[in-house]
Amino acid sequence: MTDISSTKRRQSTKTSGYNTHPGSTGRNYKIERVDTFFLTKDQSIKIDFLIPPHNIGNFVGFGGWFFCDKTMDIKQQRGGFKDTILIIHQPSSWSKFGSMGVSSTTSNVLTTSIIFIALENTNIAFYNIDCGTVHHDKIEKVKNDPDVKDQLDNIHTYAPETNFYQTKGDIVFHNHGIQKSDNKTNLYLKSCNRCARFLPININNEKSHLSFSNHRRFKTLKHEEFEDILQLTHGFQLECRICKKLFVNIPLNKQRTLDQLREDATKRRAIESLLSELHKKNPLLSYNKKSKSLATDIWIKFNKRCFKCDTELNDPKKMNLDHTRPLSLLWPLDETATCLCKTCNSQKSNKTPSEYYLPEELEELSKITGLSVVELNLSVVNLEAAQSIIDNLDWLISEFCFNEDLQKNRDGKITAEIFLNSLQSALDKTDFGEKYNLLELYRNI
Repeated sequence: MTDISSTKRRQSTKTSGYNTHPGSTGRNYKIERVDTFFLTKDQSIKIDFLIPPHNIGNFVGFGGWFFCDKTMDIKQQRGGFKDTILIIHQPSSWSKFGSMGVSSTTSNVLTTSIIFIALENTNIAFYNIDCGTVHHDKIEKVKNDPDVKDQLDNIHTYAPETNFYQTKGDIVFHNHGIQKSDNKTNLYLKSCNRCARFLPININNEKSHLSFSNHRRFKTLKHEEFEDILQLTHGFQLECRICKKLFVNIPLNKQRTLDQLREDATKRRAIESLLSELHKKNPLLSYNKKSKSLATDIWIKFNKRCFKCDTELNDPKKMNLDHTRPLSLLWPLDETATCLCKTCNSQKSNKTPSEYYLPEELEELSKITGLSVVELNLSVVNLEAAQSIIDNLDWLISEFCFNEDLQKNRDGKITAEIFLNSLQSALDKTDFGEKYNLLELYRNI
């Protein structure tokens, strides 16, 4: 019998504020070999997180990364945390869990725990499991700035990479005689060009985001010590997600004009409007004629709960109506939509169903939406919509792109050009669409 960990007191650090590291390019990686532990069916591991004493109003957090090669049942006891994040992607990918928030108590009154239960024989590994008080100068600055403090409302979705621990708490593993495996598993870590930390990434399932969002410009990583080059398919941002938020998005959002803030919404509405025109109907409006509203019907269809995390949504206004198949692939919002909470909808972003949901979740989603499991597993452009765009290319370029909203100039950018770039990305994924250059056609008008 091997103990995974015993109760222990973590060492405190002085401060968790980090400085930009001039030597970190964000394009290096390294590999760590991580111990795995073998669980037989129904065996479980429970981890308790004991937050150290602190002041009311302090940030506190917990979390870590884990790997399992088979699907597991994972339960949470949130303790004093209002919101938690639990990302479970396909087995054999690294995943993460955790939270961060402002404390309303001076002690960890309710124990926060996470329990991993094996549904079949499986191996599991853990990396950087921690908890404690969290401090970062930039987070405190945002918290105290009334113009941007609401940007921290979803800070828990950036855990555990946002947890810059100032004073670490106790971690208690209840391992119930779990045996340590002879094999280790690889964990790939990528550097951040802002904080210089090496944080986990998935290289076999790059869209299973852990610490970095995708960025197609940065598809190669160089080993920290050797000349080895790692070639990626989708690539990753140079900065980690929380650094991107704190040092790029929030400062820039504060400076952005109202027109710029509306840019993404305008682009999405333009694609929806285009699809409606091409199909000679608006799926959302036509659905409203049949029933009260698409949103209400989807909310009821999903039993008034988030499909992914099962959070109760007691009002349809608290639901995010998700394109089950992404709008970026030209799929409209219709009766196949999914009911998600704000956090899960943000996580899913423009991922396809198979990139975000587990196989068993896809089966259940198929029953609810009416889409087949085969359709949900495909990552393809709506070919009917793509072909319709090509068939109506003259109208698209000479008429649709010249409506008032698409002709607005936002800091030197014409909305129509941004919109056409989005369409081009979808068309380039088809055999017949990639030969057309929408932007060139538009500029030659």
